[in-house]
Amino acid sequence: MSSKRMIVEAEHLKVLFLTSVDHPQVKYEAEYLSEKLDLTYLVVPILERKLFLYAFRCLFKNFPMICASLLKLKVPAIPQLLSHVLMSSIILEREKLQGKKYDLIYAHWLYPAGLIGLILSKILNCKVVSVIWGYDIQVIRGVEGYGIRGLNRVIAKTVIEKSDLIITNHKIHKILARHLASPTVHHRILCVPPAIPDISVDARDEFPIELKEKLRSSLDKLTRKNIVLYSPSLRPLYGIREFVKAAQIVNASVKDCIFIVVGDGELKDEVTKFISEHDLEDKVVLVGEVSHESMKVLYKLSTLVCDLAYPGTGTTALEALCFGKPVIGIKSPKTVVTHGVNGFLIKRGDYNSLANHIVTILEDYKLREKISINARKTFEDKFDIRKRINRLLEIFNNVIE
Repeated sequence: MSSKRMIVEAEHLKVLFLTSVDHPQVKYEAEYLSEKLDLTYLVVPILERKLFLYAFRCLFKNFPMICASLLKLKVPAIPQLLSHVLMSSIILEREKLQGKKYDLIYAHWLYPAGLIGLILSKILNCKVVSVIWGYDIQVIRGVEGYGIRGLNRVIAKTVIEKSDLIITNHKIHKILARHLASPTVHHRILCVPPAIPDISVDARDEFPIELKEKLRSSLDKLTRKNIVLYSPSLRPLYGIREFVKAAQIVNASVKDCIFIVVGDGELKDEVTKFISEHDLEDKVVLVGEVSHESMKVLYKLSTLVCDLAYPGTGTTALEALCFGKPVIGIKSPKTVVTHGVNGFLIKRGDYNSLANHIVTILEDYKLREKISINARKTFEDKFDIRKRINRLLEIFNNVIE
């Protein structure tokens, strides 16, 4: 099928875009897809206690359709099924889906969006493409509550085997999905690299008011120093402990750098205490959560970026590569960093190696320039959203045909 014909046909596709999380990469994808086809974007509702009564009312009104859908799917009767049924009922009622026609449901994360997508597909009589992101297929050693443990494995396996197609963003997820599912569906599992738009094109090179207010005492120093940037969260899963320990070591040997920490989380007090106890107030600056425009400025003005998420590098790394910035991440099968090429990788907990790599990048200008060129090239070759969108349109047409 020619690219021109594919795009023309795509304009007529009606797609229900479901996502478990209103994630930046997902929103980018929905925005760009909506330019090519008729798309309805829905974030799966969180089943809070205050919603239970309403959810059961929705289920009562849509009970025959929901039951028929479950019978067609032959979904295992597990406790988690009830919450998915209730969320499906809310979506049916709120969005008035009865009578609407969709060619495809495009669901991000195997649960809850994937399973809800399957339930709705039998009601709307359309195909389902589900996307694997991370927690829905991975298990992180030593991190409780993350990944497909217990009966969540049943949900993940069900969605993989019953979706018309599975897209994984990373090769390791394709391997894990094939390991979980029966061999008869392996041909329906494809890998399409994650992607973002080129956010560097309109990034400003001066601090906006938001950042000026957050950086007051450090603003003058920033113009004369290298910036080591950390993002996106002050939670155990994102390596903030390693970062501040490395900052202490780097500070002892490199005087012309400052560390900016973006994000919030339950470890904020612990991090603040560490900074105070080690006299790092002038070196490590916590700015909390900032707007995306401010984040783009920080990327542009930074020397290097740390994306230390234990499951593997994510949106932070993609955005840093877009700006041609070296990235330091945690060794993981799910990473966009190639060690020594566009950044460096460390073992989880190894803050000494993290410090050494930061010093190397800061002090070796030729190496930094080479890695920066490779970082931008990596983005252009692999992670530009235009390439992913074209591939998705091709996949959607093939699934529907």
